[in-house]
Amino acid sequence: MNIGLVDVDGHNFPNFALMRLSACYKAKGHRVEWAAPRQRYDKVLASKVFTFTPDYDYDLLDVGEVVRGGTGMT
Repeated sequence: MNIGLVDVDGHNFPNFALMRLSACYKAKGHRVEWAAPRQRYDKVLASKVFTFTPDYDYDLLDVGEVVRGGTGMT
């Protein structure tokens, strides 16, 4: 499975939740990378910490499933 990661806040600090998910999926043999526009992903995992940060435009991605989470998701 090809998995993309999106750190919605993107403040150049490591997102611990995404890093843990990445390690888990890599251990199962999946390909995991930071999501890039117009790339094909089976699943995208997105994390948002702050409520004031605008949400990511998921229409830029060719993705089968988007899993969003974090304290900033409303």
